[in-house]
Amino acid sequence: MKKRLVVVLGAALSLTMCTAIPAFASEATASRGTVTASSLNVRAGASTSNRIVGGLDEGDKVTIVGKTNGWYKIKYDGAAAYVAGNYISTSGSSSSSSSSSASTRSSSWNGAVLNRTNGTVTGPSGKETYYNMDMSNIVRIMRARGNKGKYWVRKDGVKMLGNYVMVAANLNTHPRGSLVATSLGTGIVCDTGGFAAHNPNQLDIAVTW
Repeated sequence: MKKRLVVVLGAALSLTMCTAIPAFASEATASRGTVTASSLNVRAGASTSNRIVGGLDEGDKVTIVGKTNGWYKIKYDGAAAYVAGNYISTSGSSSSSSSSSASTRSSSWNGAVLNRTNGTVTGPSGKETYYNMDMSNIVRIMRARGNKGKYWVRKDGVKMLGNYVMVAANLNTHPRGSLVATSLGTGIVCDTGGFAAHNPNQLDIAVTW
């Protein structure tokens, strides 16, 4: 009787241990990656439509446990989350967008692209317009928030912070520091303005035009 009880308890313990293992790939099969963007949103699912659950900074290390549709599934705060694969370098090969004018444009957007001639277009996130002003104060605000991305002007006149197009938006729709798709490439929300109160889904893109 005692022997049978020991066998049953052992089986139960084995089952408990199996069910307690998180649904992650083993450390042996998981790979490591490095964030190459100045800031990177961490999302609940493999799409920009999924909610943001956190953020990573340039140089942060991640454990990659899967890949789907160009997104990496990673371990984040003990749970599974997703980051855009374009901004993760793995095995020493960089997957980040480079600083050239061509690679920072949207590769997935086939619609109209904002330029100095058309002035207004409907982009991947809604209406887009552009503005030209001194960005030094805006850059100071972003630095105070921990963004270390280099401020520079792309060859086509688009103002950049790190790898991202500088964008003004309604901060209730797109919080400062969040990433948003534009016709000119992935943007980072750095600013807002009076237009945003009446156009919550509009993006105003910083340029030299």
